[in-house]
Amino acid sequence: MQSKTLIIALLSLICIGCGGGSDSSSSSSSTSSTSKAGSMSRFAVSGDYLYTINQREMNILDISDAKNPKKVSKISVPFDVETLFSYKQNLYVGSESGLYIYDNKEPTQPVRVASFSHAQSCDPVVIFEDIAYVTLSSGNNCWNKEREVNRLEIVDVQDPYNPKIIRAIDMFEPKGLAVDDGKLFLCDGEAGLKVFELSREVDNNRTDIKLKSLETQEGIDCYDVIADKKNLIVSNQENIRQFDYSSFPMEEQGEIK
Repeated sequence: MQSKTLIIALLSLICIGCGGGSDSSSSSSSTSSTSKAGSMSRFAVSGDYLYTINQREMNILDISDAKNPKKVSKISVPFDVETLFSYKQNLYVGSESGLYIYDNKEPTQPVRVASFSHAQSCDPVVIFEDIAYVTLSSGNNCWNKEREVNRLEIVDVQDPYNPKIIRAIDMFEPKGLAVDDGKLFLCDGEAGLKVFELSREVDNNRTDIKLKSLETQEGIDCYDVIADKKNLIVSNQENIRQFDYSSFPMEEQGEIK
């Protein structure tokens, strides 16, 4: 287990340090261990399997023997996929044109069961308590630069076969994001790192998510973020910064250049 956790941690650090471009885009993934990847990563771990995506394929590796990982299968995916997130028994693949949901009950042969279309745009995604948070951005590395789409979309995925939009909120130029402890951390380009408190309301069987602004770090042009156990790791192309979010305003813990 320690070797497997090390593999995941190293992959996470590689993805944190990625710059822009579709080759480094992806989705935040919680794993069966305590490791987490950034929301712009192209891999996810579920049980004894590592899943990676490129522009046309999802590759599945058996990592039950961490010292000897083996590629066991691959499946075709839409050509514009960017991000990958593992949640419960499903894999969520973010793309420039939509969110694709794969049933992962058979780990070596995931099956696409649903999709959620949106405007063509960069598309990181994270999921927390059956709610998906998707950022759409008109950043320089997105496919359709003519259509200025910059927003946060909140999607109910409690029924993965029937995802439903809850809210869409305009942003400046959102990129990576993370959810932890009832808080949403969002990299919003030159508008800085934004932190929101989340609250859920249910009215007439319809779920709504309210966002209350807790803090904005305007001096941070962040690319991706990982939140776990009161520790926030924020990255861009130049450095990695750490913050303590046990209280607000957050206290910076240090910088890695």
